[in-house]
Amino acid sequence: MGYKVLGFVVWQGARWYARRRVRQMMPSRRVATAALVASAIATIAVVATKRGAPSE
Repeated sequence: MGYKVLGFVVWQGARWYARRRVRQMMPSRRVATAALVASAIATIAVVATKRGAPSE
């Protein structure tokens, strides 16, 4: 019985610690949105360039 409680406490502590660490490493929503928009524009530019190039 004691090991079950100990395991629960350790598991919950690890989850709490991991959530704190992940939140600190994540960029803000503004930065994430800007990165998503920039990557979409870059992808569209690459696809447009490949379609416009003459095929050999």
